[in-house]
Amino acid sequence: MLINKKELVVGGGVFASGLLFILFLIPVAVVSPQSIAIAVLDPAFWPKVVSWVLLILGICMMLNIMLNRRSEPHANSFETTSCETAFRMSVFVVFLSGYYLLLPYLGMVWGSSIAYIILSIAFCKTGYRFTAVAVGILLPAALYAFFYHVAGIDIPQSEFARLP
Repeated sequence: MLINKKELVVGGGVFASGLLFILFLIPVAVVSPQSIAIAVLDPAFWPKVVSWVLLILGICMMLNIMLNRRSEPHANSFETTSCETAFRMSVFVVFLSGYYLLLPYLGMVWGSSIAYIILSIAFCKTGYRFTAVAVGILLPAALYAFFYHVAGIDIPQSEFARLP
C-alpha cells in the first residue's frame, strides 16, 4: 500500500498552521478587550474559528490519506507540472501583486470589484459574464454598506471615487 507523502505533508502543514495560530499567533497578535458582551464581536473570535477549521481540516486530510491507501501510484501526482500551470500561477501572483500595489489608489471597494471581475472573466473564463460583473459590483458595495453604515467600521476608499 502506498501513501502519497506530499499529500500527507500538506495535511500536516495545514494542521500545524492551525495549531500555530491557536497557540501562538492569535494570543500574541490580536488584542481583545476583557469585557465583551457578545462573543462574535470579540476581535479574536473569527481568527480562532478559522484556526480551528484549519486544525480540523488538517486532521481530516491526514486521516483521509491514511485510510485511503492506494496499491499503485496515483495518476494525478503532484510531480507532473506543466509549463502552462507554472505560467498561470506566475500570472496570478503578478495579478495579486498588482492588486496589492493599486489598493491604496483604488480603495478596497473599487479595487476588489475590478479584481473580481478581471479574475472571473479573464482567468477563470466563466461563461456567465453578466453574473460575474453584477457580483463584482454588488458584493463589494453591499459589504461596504454593511460594514460602514451598520457596523460602523471604516473601509479604506479611493480619493478619486468615494462612496457615501
